[in-house]
Amino acid sequence: MEDSELDIQSLVEKYEQARVLGKAMYFDADEFALLADYYNSEGDSEEAERLVEEGLKMHPGSHELMLMKVKLLVFSEMYEEALEYMQWISDDEDVDFLLLKIESLLSLGYDGEANELINNVLGRNMTSSDYYYFITEVGYLLNDVDQFDRGIQLLEESMSINHTNIDTIVDLAYAYEMKGDYEKAIIYNNQLLDIDPYSFEGWVNIGKLFSMNEQHDKAIDAFDFAITINEEDVSVLKMKALSLFLNDNVDESIALFEECLQRSPDDEAVYDSLFESYATLERYDELVRLIDRKEALFGSKGIVIKRAFICVYTGDYEKANELLYQVPEEERETFDYFMLEAELAFHQKDYPRAEGAYIKAALVSEGNEDVLDRLANVSVVQGKFEQAAQYLEELLELEPSYPTAKSRLAFIRFEIGSKEPFDEIMNQFSDKELRTLLSLIMGNDVDEFSDYSREKILVRLNEARENRVLFKNIKY
Repeated sequence: MEDSELDIQSLVEKYEQARVLGKAMYFDADEFALLADYYNSEGDSEEAERLVEEGLKMHPGSHELMLMKVKLLVFSEMYEEALEYMQWISDDEDVDFLLLKIESLLSLGYDGEANELINNVLGRNMTSSDYYYFITEVGYLLNDVDQFDRGIQLLEESMSINHTNIDTIVDLAYAYEMKGDYEKAIIYNNQLLDIDPYSFEGWVNIGKLFSMNEQHDKAIDAFDFAITINEEDVSVLKMKALSLFLNDNVDESIALFEECLQRSPDDEAVYDSLFESYATLERYDELVRLIDRKEALFGSKGIVIKRAFICVYTGDYEKANELLYQVPEEERETFDYFMLEAELAFHQKDYPRAEGAYIKAALVSEGNEDVLDRLANVSVVQGKFEQAAQYLEELLELEPSYPTAKSRLAFIRFEIGSKEPFDEIMNQFSDKELRTLLSLIMGNDVDEFSDYSREKILVRLNEARENRVLFKNIKY
C-alpha cells in the first residue's frame, strides 16, 4: 500500500472514531477535501457534501473545498448550480477547475462556450504534463456527449504522447465504434488484447466488432477465445451462435442455440433466435415444437402471431388469416402484427392495405431494412416508381450491400426515365454489374458485351433508357 493510501486510511479512521465518540475535530482544509473525495468515491455523496460544508465553515474561501463542492455538484449532475458556484472561484489556471467547467457546459449543451474555452486553454503555455492531462480528459468528455470527431482528435494526440494508457485506448475504440468505423475500432481493441491477451472482455468486444463489420469468421474465432477463458458465460455462446447464423452456418448455430437453452432454459431471446434459424432452414415441424415449448414456459404472449407466420411460410394463407383475427387486442400495435397483416394483404393483392401496414411497421421500427425493402416492392406493384426509388435509396444508405437493392433501384430509375438519377445509380455499379444489367435489359447473353468498355456500356444503357421513355410517350 502506498503512503498516500495509508495517509487517507489513517485520516478516515481518525474521523470515524471522532464521530463515534461524538467529538468535534479540527481538520485542515486539504484534509476536509481528502475526506470528502474519499467518501464520494465510496458512493456516500451525502457524507462528502456534509464534510465540504463543515470544512467551508472552518475554512471559508478555501480553494480546495470550493473546488470539491463544484466536483460534487457536477458528480450529482447539477450543472447549472455548478456553473453558478464557479463564479465565486477566481482560478481559471487550475486544470481541474477548467475541466469541471467544460464538463458542465457540454452537459448543458452550451457547445459554443465549451469549445471556446477548450480552444482558449489549448492556446496557453502549459506544462507538458498539464497539457497531456487536459487533452486526455477533454477527449473523454467530448466522447461522453457524442462529439466523437474532436474527441478522437484529442485522444489520438494523447496517444502520441502516451500510447500505453488503457483508458484512452478503450475510449478511442468506443468512439470509432459509435461512428461506425469498425475497422479503426478493431485496431484499438487489438491494442488492448496486445496488452492483455487473456482479457475476456477484450475478446468479447472484438468479436462484436467483427460481427458488426460482417467479418463473421473472425467473430466466431474471437468468441471461441472468450469461451476458452470463461466457459460458463452463456451470453458469449449466444453471440457465437448468432455469428454462425449470419455466416450461413445455420445447422451449427441451431446446435449452439439449443445448448444455450439447456444451460439457460428461461432465456426467451434464445427461443426467438432459434425460431429464425428453423424458419431459414424450413424446418417447420421443429418450429412448431419450439413454439409449444416457449408457450409452456412463458405463456401465450406473441404465440398466435408466430403460429400465423408458420402458416405463411408453409403457404397456408387461409389459416394464417384466421389466426390474424385471433391476435389479442393488446398485441395489435406491435411490429410483428403489422408485418403479418402486411404480408397477408400483399398475398391477397390488397396493396394499399399492405402498404399501410408496412408503414405502421416502419414507424414502430425506424430504419428497419426489411421493411424498407418491402415498402419498395409494394410501391412498384402499384406503379409508384419514384416512391419505390426513395425507399431503395434510403435502404442503400443504411446498408449499401443489401441484396438486389442496387439492381432494383437501377431498373426503377430505368423505368422512370430521368437521366441524372439513372446516371447516379449507374456510377455505383462495377463494370461487371453494368454488363449484367445491360444483358438483362437488352435480353442478350452477357458474353456479347464482354469487349465493351465501361463508357460504351453506359452509352448503350442510356440509349435503352431513352428508347423506353420514347416508347412510353408514344404509348400514353
